[in-house]
Amino acid sequence: MFEVQNLSFSYDGITQVLRSVNLQIARGEIVTITGPTGSGKSTLAKCISGFIPRSIKGHFSGTLLIDGTDISGLSIAEISKRVSLVQQDSDSQICTLRVADEVAFGPENYGFELESIRNLVDSTLAEVGSSHLRPRPTYALSGGEKQRVAIASILSCQPDYIILDEPSSSLDPKGILSLQSILSGLKARNVGVVCIEHNLNAFRQISDRILVISNETISTWHPPEISQEPNLQRPPVQLGDRVLSTKNVSFSYGTNRVLQDVSLAIHEGEIIALMGANGSGKTTLVQLLGGLLTPQTGTVYLGETPIHGIDRKQITRTLSIVFQNPNHQIFERTVWREQNLTADILGIPDAESHQRATELLELAGLATMRERNPFTLSHGQKRRLNVSSVSVHSPDIILFDEPFIGQDLDGRRFIMRILAEAAQAGGASLVVTHDTDFAKNHCNRVVFMENGSILLDGPPEIVFQRLIETNREEFVSLGAE
Repeated sequence: MFEVQNLSFSYDGITQVLRSVNLQIARGEIVTITGPTGSGKSTLAKCISGFIPRSIKGHFSGTLLIDGTDISGLSIAEISKRVSLVQQDSDSQICTLRVADEVAFGPENYGFELESIRNLVDSTLAEVGSSHLRPRPTYALSGGEKQRVAIASILSCQPDYIILDEPSSSLDPKGILSLQSILSGLKARNVGVVCIEHNLNAFRQISDRILVISNETISTWHPPEISQEPNLQRPPVQLGDRVLSTKNVSFSYGTNRVLQDVSLAIHEGEIIALMGANGSGKTTLVQLLGGLLTPQTGTVYLGETPIHGIDRKQITRTLSIVFQNPNHQIFERTVWREQNLTADILGIPDAESHQRATELLELAGLATMRERNPFTLSHGQKRRLNVSSVSVHSPDIILFDEPFIGQDLDGRRFIMRILAEAAQAGGASLVVTHDTDFAKNHCNRVVFMENGSILLDGPPEIVFQRLIETNREEFVSLGAE
C-alpha cells in the first residue's frame, strides 16, 4: 500500500498548490485523478514519485509511506525502484539517442542482468506496440511515438507503482486502446497504477476509482449530469482563396521517409482537422507548411509564392504555429512579455497590441498571472499562452499541433473560440488532433494521413464513414471528455 498523509505543498511559500491531501493506493489498483488545468495534478505526481522535494524545491509537508515505511529519507533512485513516473512532457524524460538504449536505461542503472535487459527491451516495446521503433533515433520520433517509448522505459524497470501524467495525450486511438490493455495487465500483475488525465473516456471503464483535485484538495469524482463539451458549433464556411498549399512534397529524416508526394490546399475560412496514427507525418507536414523545414522534393506555397522565398518576418505576419510541446515556444521571463513577444517582433505599436493582449489573457484565464514566469505554469496553461501569444496580431493562418493536450473544459472553450473567430474573419486553421468529437462538430474538413501520405480528404462525415468501411473504426470511436 502506498499512503499519502496530510500532504501540502507550495512552490513559493505563498500560493498553496496542495493542502492536506490524503490518498491510499493499493497494489493491483488503477486510480485515475482528474481536475482543472493548474489544479496541482502534476505536482501531486511529482510528490508521490519523490521529485518533490528532492529535485524540485518548495515548501513541503506531510508523510509518504510504502508498505508502512516512511520514504522521506530515501533518494529518488531508491524511491524509483518502487515508484516510477511517466512524465507529461516525454521530451523531458528521454535521456538517450536510440530507442533501444532508452528502454534499457533504467534496468541498466538498477544492475539488471544483460540477458534480462535485452528481454525487457523486446517485451516492453512489443507491449506498447513499438517494436518497429527499436533501432530509431529518439529525436526523430513523433510526439505519440515518444510517449510510447517513455511508457516502455518505465515498464522495463518493473516498479511496484506507476504514475502516468496525461499518458493518452499524444496517443492515437489505437495507442489509447493499447494503453488500456497495458494498464489492465499491470493491475493483473499486482502493480498499483495512478493516471493523471483529462480524457476520462479513455480510462473510466478500467479505473477502480476516479478522484478529482480542485481548490488544493482531493475528493471522489462524480460524473456530470449533462455533457460539458463546449457548445460551439461548426461555423458556416464561405471558402475564399487558397492561402497555403503543398505540391508533391516529400521529406525524410535520414533514411526514414516521413512524407511522400503530399499535395494539400488550405483556403480562407476553413478549419481543418489533420488526423492519423502516431508517426504518420502530421507534425512534419505542419513544420513544412510553416516554413520550418525544407522539403527534399516538391514546393510549399504561401498564397501563390514559394514559402522559402519569403522573408521570415513576413511569414510571421501571415502565419502562426502552435507547437506540440509548449516549452519549445516560450522565450520570455513573464507571461505578459511572452504574450507580447510576436507583436514586438513585428513592430506593432503597444497601444494597438496591448489591448488585444489583455483581452486574450483574460479569455485564456491567465490575466492574474501576468508577472509569473511562464515556465512555472502548468502544461495546459503554457499551451493556452502559446495560443494566445500567436493570436495577438490576428494572423491569416494558424497551424495548431495537438492544442487540446492538457486542456480542461475552459481551455478547450478558449481554443475553440480562437478557431471560430478566425474562421468568421476569413482566416484559415489547420489542427493536428486525435479528437474525433472536435473534428466532427467543429471542423468543415478532415485530412487523414497514413504512412506519410494523405489517405482521405473531405467533409468529416464522409471521411469517418470511409474509415469505418476500411476497418479503421478506432479512429472514429474515441473523443475527448
